[in-house]
Amino acid sequence: MSRRIDWIWATLGEGGLILAVAAIGWATREPLIFASLGPTAYELVEQPHARSARRYNVVVGHFIGLASGFFALYILKAWSAPEVLATGGVSAERLWAVTIAATLTTILTLMARAGQPAAIATTLLVAMGAMQSERGALAIVVGVVIVTAIGEPVRHLRLRYRVTE
Repeated sequence: MSRRIDWIWATLGEGGLILAVAAIGWATREPLIFASLGPTAYELVEQPHARSARRYNVVVGHFIGLASGFFALYILKAWSAPEVLATGGVSAERLWAVTIAATLTTILTLMARAGQPAAIATTLLVAMGAMQSERGALAIVVGVVIVTAIGEPVRHLRLRYRVTE
């Protein structure tokens, strides 16, 4: 019975976090939902004890990822390179942008003790061109803040009531 309750908590918690961010995005007509929030919601609900699920790691990790993506685009002057998802191909500029951004995100999150696996996904969204605009950057910031603000109380509930395996 207790394992079934854990499944319900996990399912409703993760789905609820994604629903909340998507609904706010829908209501405001802003792209607040993006791929790296999925793994973040998973960690907050399914891995609440993990260091990477802590509020600091979520926020700082994603913000480092965001900054690293933009930095790589800036130093390579890759803003106008074809977007990977739009074209289905990877240009040389994007190849190096994603490599530099991911490497930079890794070292900076390690230095800041802000490891957050989904931060690499945020980095890639920017460096691949999917969210390289000011609007995209703002959506990432707001989306991360929303999922953290709602997810932190859910994480604490999961820590309190999580069934151990």
